[in-house]
Amino acid sequence: MRLLTILLITSSVYAQSDFILPSDFVDNPPNLPNVVLPSFDDSSDSEVSIDTNLINSVKGYRIQVAISQDEKDLIDIKEKLEVVIKEKIYIKFELPNYKLRVGNFDSRKKAEAYRNKVIQLGYRSAWVVPTLIELDY
Repeated sequence: MRLLTILLITSSVYAQSDFILPSDFVDNPPNLPNVVLPSFDDSSDSEVSIDTNLINSVKGYRIQVAISQDEKDLIDIKEKLEVVIKEKIYIKFELPNYKLRVGNFDSRKKAEAYRNKVIQLGYRSAWVVPTLIELDY
């Protein structure tokens, strides 16, 4: 019985020596975009701005051309596409990725037809996504 007790005590001492502390890890903070939220403080004299893009939006479709965690990658693609296509191009951040989308289509059929043009430009992974689109005036 004594031998068992001595073995138990020595094994617990050795087992605790291999314990990993949280300070043993180096964790770099994530690189996230800055989010500016409206202030509801009464002491501020600034006027509340209403996002007119949300007011003038309807359900529709866009073509998602690319997705990346690095916005710079999508800006390069956007610059290349602006030379070739006439539709409006958007880069939108949806946690955790940036998404490059093209166009404002009110029907899926129109979006699919334009998607084929985007695929011919070399963006084979482009697909149609339902989203809010801007109204044309």
